Amino acid sequence: MKIFDRYSFLCISVAAILIMAALINENGPAGENEEKEKNIVGIVYDIKATQNGFTFSFEGAIGGKIRCFSRAEPHELGEYFIKGTFSSDGGMFFVNHMEPVRQNETPAGPLE
Repeated sequence: MKIFDRYSFLCISVAAILIMAALINENGPAGENEEKEKNIVGIVYDIKATQNGFTFSFEGAIGGKIRCFSRAEPHELGEYFIKGTFSSDGGMFFVNHMEPVRQNETPAGPLE
């Protein structure tokens, strides 16, 4: 009986892949791209005024709902290009720039 047969090698390989997948997310290794600025287009809803600005929900054009914070007040159900960064835990998107979408216009930079 071999100590290191092909089934043992297969189990070790699968375990290594699972460990690597847990450590690497879609943005690269954990924490690598947290400060990267994103451009997103979508619709604003559920606006709440806070002491320092406004929080709102934002549904991106390609799907996905995110919670955002901005010092500028958006209009309910308005379509916007927003640019900013995610919080360190990914729970909040901090908007640095926000502008309404106009017909036949595309934003500067890649959309996500």
